[in-house]
Amino acid sequence: MRTILTLALLAAVADAFAADAPMLPPASADQVPQRLSALAAPKAAIERAPVRFSWALDPYAPLTADTQPSVVESREYWQEADGAELQRGLDLSTSAPGALIRVSPVAGAAQVPADAVQLRRAGRPVALAQRNDAAQLQAAGLQVADGSAAVQLAAEAGPGHYALQVAQARGRYLVHVYEPHSPVRLHASLSRDRALAGGRSEVIVDLSDGPRQIADAQGSALLVAPSGRSWPVPLRRGRDGRLRAPVALPADAGDQPPGLWEVQVFAAAGDVQRDVRTALAVAQPTARLEGRYAFDPRRMSFDLPVRAASPGRYEVRGTLYASGPDRALRPVAIAHSAQWLDRGQGRIELAFDRQQLPSGFGAPFELRQLELNDQSRLAPVERRERAARIGR
Repeated sequence: MRTILTLALLAAVADAFAADAPMLPPASADQVPQRLSALAAPKAAIERAPVRFSWALDPYAPLTADTQPSVVESREYWQEADGAELQRGLDLSTSAPGALIRVSPVAGAAQVPADAVQLRRAGRPVALAQRNDAAQLQAAGLQVADGSAAVQLAAEAGPGHYALQVAQARGRYLVHVYEPHSPVRLHASLSRDRALAGGRSEVIVDLSDGPRQIADAQGSALLVAPSGRSWPVPLRRGRDGRLRAPVALPADAGDQPPGLWEVQVFAAAGDVQRDVRTALAVAQPTARLEGRYAFDPRRMSFDLPVRAASPGRYEVRGTLYASGPDRALRPVAIAHSAQWLDRGQGRIELAFDRQQLPSGFGAPFELRQLELNDQSRLAPVERRERAARIGR
């Protein structure tokens, strides 16, 4: 009897949704292109045959949530110095015993032997727990430049200011200070770690001493493209005490060399410094969903209009939610469809298998986690958490 009622309801839904219907309004966290970029067709040989498949889900098993942007933690900072500064003694500040200090030559600077690195405090040599040259660091799995050297302060060397000296230093160097035992930590995260060229994200920064937020911390940030081009990102203190800033991506972001973009954050409180980097994937908006769909309940498929500004192979994927015996919506299947689209208007069918609908499940349905991906450019173009609701 329940099966008969479900089929009857589906037939009614078929009549109601034979024509295109509007998608649900996008949520604030959704990624929806506001403009489109016309790019040349990919030069590489790309499969053009359409592909469609779907698989069933256990509606009562927890569905893995979409990965949220990670919070990056730092107990370290970097500082550039020239040979003259290192010969005189470069001032460094630490906040805990056991700091690790690495000196790396830049662009042809003289190499740094491990036994040439000295640390002094109030003019007196400071005991070191260990010394390592570049070969030892590389053997331990660290990606360091040839000619680098690292030392660690002994446990009895407390926090404070030290003079870092390298007598043979000539040229430019990068000095890295890492404090594994320090309670002072810098946290940075992005509101979204993937975005479209011309779009934006937000960086949120917090400097803390153990569980206590450092209220007078100051900071700045840079948006850095894979080419090395950078833009300042001014940080402002929010009502929650954390530093924040919108990260506006240039419209020509897709013209940069391939690779992840970075937001580099620099923070300080008194003598304590911290730096951190977090990554952002940027894609050109080469296509978009037109915001409509046609649902065929007999075939359990969604016909999705797509506007492509650039020729390429595009993929649509989504999760079908159905109403169970308790009337709660639960995920029952995932479907993927991919095909080649030329410039202009096209349509991609996202088809589920009716046999994948569990017994006792039926309308109302919802299409969730709907994504449009440019497979030929490895770019996530559009994502909607809730795209369509079928039936009441």
